[in-house]
Order: sequence, then C-alpha cells, then structure tokens
Amino acid sequence: MKVLALSPIPEEGAGCRFRISQYLPYLASQGIDVTVRSFYTRDFFRLVYRRGHFLRKSLVFLGLLARRLTVLRELDQYDLVWLYREAVPIGPLVIERAIARRGLPIVYDFDDAIFLPNVSEANKAISFLKDTGRPARIIAFARHVVVGNEFLGAYARKYNPTVTVVPTAVDTTRFAPRAGRERLPETGPVVGWIGSPTTYHYLEDMAGVLKEVAGRHRFTLKVSGAGKPVHFDGVSVEEVTWALEREVELFNTCDIGVYPLEDDDWARGKCGFKAIQFMACGVPVVAAAVGVNREIIRDGENGFLASTPREWAEKIERLLTDASLREKFRAAGRRTIEERYSLRVTAPRLAKILQEAVAVHT
Repeated sequence: MKVLALSPIPEEGAGCRFRISQYLPYLASQGIDVTVRSFYTRDFFRLVYRRGHFLRKSLVFLGLLARRLTVLRELDQYDLVWLYREAVPIGPLVIERAIARRGLPIVYDFDDAIFLPNVSEANKAISFLKDTGRPARIIAFARHVVVGNEFLGAYARKYNPTVTVVPTAVDTTRFAPRAGRERLPETGPVVGWIGSPTTYHYLEDMAGVLKEVAGRHRFTLKVSGAGKPVHFDGVSVEEVTWALEREVELFNTCDIGVYPLEDDDWARGKCGFKAIQFMACGVPVVAAAVGVNREIIRDGENGFLASTPREWAEKIERLLTDASLREKFRAAGRRTIEERYSLRVTAPRLAKILQEAVAVHT
C-alpha cells in the first residue's frame, strides 16, 4: 500500500513531525509505504515567520507552488493521499480537487482550528488571502477525517460523518525523563516555556505573574522558540535557541513547565501538545484550564490547571517549594502519557484508518 502524505510545513514544524513523520516506521512495519511531500522548504519555513521580506517571500512562494503542482503527475503511483491541513497554504484548492477528481481517497488530518481567522503577526498584511472556508470543503470530499481533539471533531462532523479523534502523541521511548532530575541547579528550579513566535504572546501575558512569583522565590525562566529577545522585569531569563536535534533534551532541562493559553476558540482547537511533551519527560506542568488541557490534566493529580493570575501564581509557587508534589506529578504525568498519548496507543489506530480508507475505495 503506497501513500502520498502532503503537508504545508516540513519536519521542523511540529505538526508534520508529530502528525506524520514519527508514524512512518510503524506504518512501514504494517506494509504502508509513505512518501512525504512538504510545501515549505526548511529555509522558507524559517523565513515565513519573520517580519517583512514580502517580495522575497512572494517569489519563493511562487517557485514552491510550481514544485507542488508536479505532484499531480505522481498520483497514479499511490493508493491514498494523506493530507495534513492543506496541500498549499493559500489559494484555491487546485491540488485537493484534482486528487478528488481522480477518485483517489483522501484521509484529511488537522490539529488546529484552521477554520478560524488566525494569522501570525509577521504575515498579517496578507491575512486577506486566508480562506477560512477551505477546511470545510476539503472535509466534505475526504474519505476519512482525523482530528486532534473533540472540539475539532465537532466542527468536522458538520461536513463529514466519518471523523476520528487521534490525539497528538509522542514516542515515549524518546520523550522520557532524564536521570537525576531532582538535582536542581544552584540558581534554583528552572521554569520552562517552549513554543514558537506565534504562541509567545501567551507567555508575555504572564509577565506580571512571573514577576510576582520571582519576588518571593528564586527560579530561572527558560524560554525557547520566542523568535525575538525576551525580557521580563524582575525575572531571571535564560534564552535557548530551539533545535530539532535537541528537542527532547530541551524539555528535560526544565524542572517545571508552563503552558499558558487564552480562553478562546483558537485555544480550544489546540491539542495540548506542549503539556504532553513536558509530562512525557516527567516535568510537572501548569497549564491553562482551556480545551483539551482539561482532558489531559486532572488538576492536582497529574499536573495543575490555572485560569486566573492568582491561580497561576499559587500553583507555580507550590511546585517551586514542594519537591514531593513535583515527584507526584512527575510519575502521574508520565503514566498519563504512556497510557493515552503515546505512539504505542495511537499508531495502530492511525494505521487502521489508512488501511480502511483504501479498502473502502477498492
């Protein structure tokens, strides 16, 4: 069985890496041969979230579009198209409609509320090019729709009854706790935030909370992925450049993880993945009490949920000062991921979806 996987982003993007690429070895063991074609190159993926450079972005984009159209000549080689988010980030659904006209089954996967108007700060000038109705049209002609949480599933079922929730998972043999975690650095515990330029504003909104806690307890705030220099008044900040090859190590250098979000529909479409990564590495986490975080975290049992600045401050402080609580969350959080959010659980489910989509077609 041969599958063509189309993603707008390369493996450097978490979506492609964790919704597609990490499954390839298991799928191959089940006789499913997957070829991945990303729209963005690695270099363009780095460029696209930088402010400005619109002429350069436009010229490179046109070249990438021409390259993407060449997949239409390859479709006869495949039994199925596994589409993550969209074949091309903006514009008409030329690729998707061509695939559907060929009668090739599509398994459509998305893990964000891409049907809502949300554009990065770096690209707001071209926000008018984003068509939020595109996901609904793709969903309608997909053979099977796979989503990362039930909020997304409820949207997808408006247009297609064949929808399955497969949470974003991790390989728990890679994302695993390091030995000797409780040997805290002399500068105090490390509170970690790991994200991207598009999510950094959530951490900025916590500046007052972090300053308040830092006034009473010594800790270092480790920040990775902000995309710009980070300074919070009254808080000791360590900035670390994100690198794919050091991803697991980065989570494992944190003693407490924070995962702030706003309470809105865009956040409800998120899949709680940073909480999952922290917990897989045995890092106690405080997360926004929003969306799927409420399913992943049982407040006070395997982590903390917070809704107000007071709750954020109190719960971060409890973890900073209580080693036994950190140990409790470390073990319980890891167990949650192993039981519900590991490849061991999700890979067989995904393989079955792909196989059945082809079986129905034939």
